[in-house]
Amino acid sequence: MHSNFYPFQINYIRINGADDLNIAFCDEGNGEKTLLFVHGLANCLPVWAEQIKQLSKQYRCVAIDLPGNGLSSHGGYPYSMFFYAETIRQFIVQQRLQNIILIGHSMGGQIGMVASLRYPYLFEKLVLMAPAGIEYFHAHEQIFMIQLLGLGEYIYSDAFHLEQTIREGFYMNDGKAEKLSNELKKILQMHKSKAWKNMCKRSIEAMLTEQVQSFLPQLQLPVLMLFGKEDKLIPNRIVHPHETTSSIANKGAALIPNCTHQIIPDCGHFLQIEKPEIINKLISNFAD
Repeated sequence: MHSNFYPFQINYIRINGADDLNIAFCDEGNGEKTLLFVHGLANCLPVWAEQIKQLSKQYRCVAIDLPGNGLSSHGGYPYSMFFYAETIRQFIVQQRLQNIILIGHSMGGQIGMVASLRYPYLFEKLVLMAPAGIEYFHAHEQIFMIQLLGLGEYIYSDAFHLEQTIREGFYMNDGKAEKLSNELKKILQMHKSKAWKNMCKRSIEAMLTEQVQSFLPQLQLPVLMLFGKEDKLIPNRIVHPHETTSSIANKGAALIPNCTHQIIPDCGHFLQIEKPEIINKLISNFAD
């Protein structure tokens, strides 16, 4: 892996109770508070590079590659939201992290909500960036989407769909989307095609079937929710053509008791890459 894409020292930890599961992570900076970054589907920890470079001057910044993604182990894991959340819990315990503010992007946001609902004692605050899980899918919509997955063509399933999805995830055409997709395609080549498709398929199924919306009123942590106004991935335009990113954000924020939300103009799904200065300032203000 090119060192300029993974610009931090990468460490590995074997998760207790799973002999074949090694998690790649970086641990930068010092500070009383720990920012724990969780990426989205088929992504990896370098998507947080601009946050870690800046915020590690003030906080301890830890980012992981989720199982089946990036440089972490990829195998026949469940790839459910509960599996990811439990992996994060184990990682936190083994690394003895404290004063944690969990920051999750896209699928990482849904994982963050599941982890915060199941293990609220682990976290002080939660930052949700273009989170999956806020948008609600009815049973017939779940069935329809899962049937589409059965066709074998879906986001991130291969190099073509990965590149297409990354391109749709950016609002600005300034080369950042192309750079990210090129690097993620290199990571994809490190994985067996069948295992990669299985990870993506199972993860998407889990996002659909392990919904958290009805549990959001139980989320007692302070929450900061951020969406890009030009997000083309949320809501799902196939099943929710009349929804907007703002309407999804408003509905989600209304359900969470202690939630501040903001829509970032001229920005797509990858807020942390397109608007790093704005995002870093919002995170810092919220963390303090």
